[in-house]
Amino acid sequence: LGTRGCPYSCFSYCVYPLQQGRKVRQRNPKFIVDEMEYWVKKGITMFTFRDPVFSINRKHTLEFCDEMKNRNLKCYFIIETHLRILDKELINKLKEIGLKAVKVGVESFDEDVLKDANRFTIKKDEQLSKIRELENKNIQVSAMFIIGFPKDTYSSINKTISYAKKINSTYSQFSVWTPYPGTPIYENFKDKITAKKFEDFDQYQLVYKHDLFNKDQIRKLLNKSYNSYYLRINWVSKYIKSFINA
Repeated sequence: LGTRGCPYSCFSYCVYPLQQGRKVRQRNPKFIVDEMEYWVKKGITMFTFRDPVFSINRKHTLEFCDEMKNRNLKCYFIIETHLRILDKELINKLKEIGLKAVKVGVESFDEDVLKDANRFTIKKDEQLSKIRELENKNIQVSAMFIIGFPKDTYSSINKTISYAKKINSTYSQFSVWTPYPGTPIYENFKDKITAKKFEDFDQYQLVYKHDLFNKDQIRKLLNKSYNSYYLRINWVSKYIKSFINA
């Protein structure tokens, strides 16, 4: 962990702010790299940062980059962040010190669906541009999508699947929108909850009464998302190429 907390507007349904709060707190970059250096000396060469939004504080991130570069640590790491706060300079600096892969939330293709969920994002062409910039640096991208939003329709879900295939990132993750107990949105949906136990809130099944879909229909659409994405020549060839260039 380099930072904790997430102030973004999707806090209504996201568990990160529930777990960590909305106020962002940063660890001293020196202490972060001390921890990494300790494990590198023990033979560990790959790290995953579990910050809700890595690089949310640009100054802090640049200080981390400088600390890593000064120590010349030979390792790689994976981050999760928001495309809005990535730029060419930051991508280059992170790549230089070992950035191997990035997870980014795209969520849905449909603007009305995103607006209803209070999820802000950047324009589609800017999304594609930044993802291509990462990939051109041989940084793998995992794009994350959600189906089953309250305003989702067959059309919006199919457009999201098509958009995921257009992006054609190294990995894509598809999840089912879930009003988790404890999140603000849960209070609005508690009378519609159909799940009988907490274990059902796993992002892979519908846990509330949707206006258009039942549980089986959403499960079929989730299966379609994964099958239609990963069973493509375009994805297979790109996946193989990403490892050849690694």
